[in-house]
Amino acid sequence: MVPPAALSVRRFSTDAAPAGERTGLFQHEMQRLFAMSLAVRTQPPRPLSAQMLAYRGRRLHLAALKLSPHSTVSVPAGVSTHSRLLVSLHKEGIAVVAQGGRENRIEPGDVFVIDPARPFSIETGEVASHSVYLPTSAVRSLVPQLDDLTAIPIRGDGSAAVFRAAMAQVFASITTLHDDVADCIGEALPALLAAALLPLASAHMPSRLRQLHRRRIANFVQDHLGDPKLDANAIAQGVRLSARHLYDLFADEDEPLMKWVWSERLERCARELQAPALQSRTIGEIAYRWGFSDVSHFSRAFKQRYETTPREWRKRAS
Repeated sequence: MVPPAALSVRRFSTDAAPAGERTGLFQHEMQRLFAMSLAVRTQPPRPLSAQMLAYRGRRLHLAALKLSPHSTVSVPAGVSTHSRLLVSLHKEGIAVVAQGGRENRIEPGDVFVIDPARPFSIETGEVASHSVYLPTSAVRSLVPQLDDLTAIPIRGDGSAAVFRAAMAQVFASITTLHDDVADCIGEALPALLAAALLPLASAHMPSRLRQLHRRRIANFVQDHLGDPKLDANAIAQGVRLSARHLYDLFADEDEPLMKWVWSERLERCARELQAPALQSRTIGEIAYRWGFSDVSHFSRAFKQRYETTPREWRKRAS
């Protein structure tokens, strides 16, 4: 039985090319192999030096790269059903990556993700990296917050360490693998990357979903401030979230959720006590209108907040 052939690995270098043609050759090779549309700039007078060991199989696309100092910006060709993420394990040197309003320093040992279908930039000194190009749709189906996690260094232990180890082993074995094995690795890597990204999602949010929930909660509270029965359970039921999730969403705020609700009520009362058109309303009527069911409790809370009584506040305004 004939053993399966090893991967067909392509070696590429710009070093033998004329200085003025090197950047164009590298850009062309990245476009041809990985559909990466790049605009590369070097630091004059030094021309680009690029060495690449690349494999483009049926399911696994990867490249080991060594590059001289340069900067790269994307030339997006638009999102397609076949688009792939750049996932890079940084081996040597320092890089600065930016996408989606985020900019981060990348050091040896860091992994980062870039979506080539959206604008990005990378600036480096002398660097070496191991990169894989994974189907965007496969990763996004596992990590819906993907757009908020690009250009962020993936560090630490646990699932991040597992992904780094898998990347390192793939590149260490590149000359001994064969195509069927490469296909299996290509299918497994999106799930391993998702496992590494999920802790990052919790640590670097608020995500768009988190922000959406908070806006919904704030709108619901504003619409129901006058309801004396408005509490965490009523808010949770109104926005269809659990009370525990509700508190988690506001855990990083200066004021806990319900303290913020009472602050909003006091602010509405303070405004109406100062309004000339509402001078005929009693203090009790205004307090009841904004959810207070006990005038004495309202007066104590008001004085604690504004350092004066509701009556003195109204008199001062008039």
